[in-house]
Amino acid sequence: MKAFVKTERKYGAVEFMDVPKPEPKGDQVLIKICASAICGSDLHAYEYPPGYEFMDIPVILGHEYGGIVEAVGAEVTLFKPGQRVMGESNQYCSKCQNCHEGRTNICTSSKMTGLHINGAMAEYILVPEKIVHHIPERVTFAEAALAQPCAVSFHAIFDRSDIRPGHVVVVYGPGIVGLMAAKGAQLIGASTVFVVGTNVDEEVRLPIARAMGFIPLNAEQQDIAAEIEKVTGKKQVDVAVECSGAASAVQSAMALVRKGGSVTLLGIYSRPNEVFFTSFVRNEIQINTSYTCLWENYEQALQLVASGQLNLQPLIASYPFEKGLQAIEDGLAKKVIKPVLLLE
Repeated sequence: MKAFVKTERKYGAVEFMDVPKPEPKGDQVLIKICASAICGSDLHAYEYPPGYEFMDIPVILGHEYGGIVEAVGAEVTLFKPGQRVMGESNQYCSKCQNCHEGRTNICTSSKMTGLHINGAMAEYILVPEKIVHHIPERVTFAEAALAQPCAVSFHAIFDRSDIRPGHVVVVYGPGIVGLMAAKGAQLIGASTVFVVGTNVDEEVRLPIARAMGFIPLNAEQQDIAAEIEKVTGKKQVDVAVECSGAASAVQSAMALVRKGGSVTLLGIYSRPNEVFFTSFVRNEIQINTSYTCLWENYEQALQLVASGQLNLQPLIASYPFEKGLQAIEDGLAKKVIKPVLLLE
């Protein structure tokens, strides 16, 4: 089968090549990929910056996908060939303390599909039954692939943040995770949601943020606190959500939160960030962190799309499967929100 493989520990080094087609055994499900979305971590894997030394290389990239069950192992009971499915990004052990407590996203033996284990930028993927979800009838394969980053955002907002109806919220990072975090805040009932980007986001991402009902701000051209005050009458917000992974955004987010407010961090950072915590202690500002997502967050995302409450189509930029390297380059250049490879 054809696949995009990270072959070496250096920038680029992703090849479109033939690899053996896997065969399911035991509790494994073999899925024929119909849509494979490119995540920020795939872009980082392509760039290979500090912090990605943990990757098992060579490895097939990709962990956001939708497809059709091709075959199943003898122990599989919930799925059969021909069914439309998508899968979770993290593969967990089900045995450690965190897994027993329902926190499978931080399993102590967690393996990330497409980084530790062969992923979905291929014609087929082999995964354990426990991480597979049925795709609702009204959801496309591309939308199902995007349910994974949506689930990441919803875990951060619904499970790990302190957002309440009427709150003013600022979200840093207008990529899909940031936009879906903003959407989650909107669904909770936040009165005003700001989405902060930079000059590179002006052409594509910030206009989409505006179209989705958020107030877009450019940190390189505007005084964020002043702009927030123009709209709300206050220079600070109730909750800040940092999705960009930029150290400067962390500093800005923390400065914008009112006394008694909260900050949720889910960006992945490539270098240390110096923070002066005294003001947080004195102002009782809550700091939350969020990493990947849980089973129910995938179901939330799929059902919100199926019900029409979540429209993902404006975020999707489709590419033929063999154009995966071009899709990666466009993603790195932020020319598109979400590049999706189609194999249908």
